[in-house]
Amino acid sequence: MVQLDSSPALLVVDMQNGFCHEQGSFAKMGMQSDPTAIVPHINKLRSAFHAADLPVFFLRTAYNADYSDRRRRDRGDSVEKLQGLLRGSWDADILEELTPEPGEKVIEKTRFSGFFRTSLEDTLKDRGINHLIFTGVGTDVCVETTARDAYQLNFAVTTLSTLYESSAARRRRQK
Repeated sequence: MVQLDSSPALLVVDMQNGFCHEQGSFAKMGMQSDPTAIVPHINKLRSAFHAADLPVFFLRTAYNADYSDRRRRDRGDSVEKLQGLLRGSWDADILEELTPEPGEKVIEKTRFSGFFRTSLEDTLKDRGINHLIFTGVGTDVCVETTARDAYQLNFAVTTLSTLYESSAARRRRQK
């Protein structure tokens, strides 16, 4: 059993059409992932957090139409060619099965970390949150980066076993 600090919050990372849906931009680039098996687990977590009157946050990657806010800007980049993860697009939307409910805050990010140039840290501190519980897609990238940054910012950090591991991380682990 995990011992929670007095003020935890659930962070759901990058459970978006672009990363998770079979018609999303990453699937079109041949990086198909199917983390949908964790969707029911995430919804159970959300329900438990709501029942305990604890906050739920979604982090999602979203870029300007010209990708001027994206770190890596290589000409011919597949994400840009496919117009993936554009702010306001279906690709950048949270999966329909996880549509944020009233009171669940969505924070957009343009880097792996949900803390880089976002309102996340201030929002959490303003609410007195001191323990972050992570779930989401791409545990070896955005979840891990955000969790590491949270730790460096003095938040207690817990990652849950419902996390989805990317196919690249799975291949590295199996070698």
